Formats: sequence, structure tokens, C-alpha cells
Amino acid sequence: MTVPLTRRAIHSDRFPKPVASYSQGFQVGDMLFITGQLPVDPATNQVVGNGDITLESRQVMRNMMAVLEEAGFDAGDVVSATVYLTDIDTLDTFDAVWQEYFPDPNAYPSRAVVEVSALVLGIQLEISAIAIKR
Repeated sequence: MTVPLTRRAIHSDRFPKPVASYSQGFQVGDMLFITGQLPVDPATNQVVGNGDITLESRQVMRNMMAVLEEAGFDAGDVVSATVYLTDIDTLDTFDAVWQEYFPDPNAYPSRAVVEVSALVLGIQLEISAIAIKR
């Protein structure tokens, strides 16, 4: 007999308000699926950075860490991420911020980076991720 996995949507006032119909994260058992995080400040619900990829990257990472924390996970639980950039030439700058949150080369999550023609709200960066509780 299999036991059904528990499922719960992750919501918090610590996250920016969604710009469409989605949950910031969704936990299924020991797995967490983090929706594409945007460089939006949850306090003001405004885009951060004014085109500065470093500032956008830091806000996106802070938002992703907040979803992890709210669900009882941490950065070490992230196993996979998809990064969407509107300019692939900003990858090195983004990657420097990424390494602030994932400093151990032996524990980097798997990652795909995709250049896209546009993102919502005119932003340059969005990250979705999957975490598995250790």
C-alpha cells in the first residue's frame, strides 16, 4: 500500500505578490518546486535594479532563499535550477552572485541557463528551482 504524498502550496507575505496565477513554491513530500523568482522587492512589490544585473540577481536569490526557508529547506537542498536571462552576456555577472549562495563547487546544483527574448515586467533574469530535503 502506498501512502499518498503530502502536498502544499508555499505562500508568505515575505514573498513578492505573484504577477499571475501561481504559488511561489509547491511542496510535494520532501521535494520543493520553486516557481520562477523575479527581482521584485516583497516590501514594495517593485522591480529592483533598474537594469543592473547584479542587483536583479541578488534580489532573485533573496526571494528564492525566502521560499526555501518558508518551506523548511535551505540552499543545500537545491538540486536543480533553470536560469532565464535576456542577455547571455550577463551570465558571468549573474554567476558571481550565484556563487555567493552556492560557494562549494562540489555541491553546485545542476543548472540550465537559457537566453530568452523577453521576461515579464521587463526584467533580465528569472530562476526556477527544485529542492529535495536532505
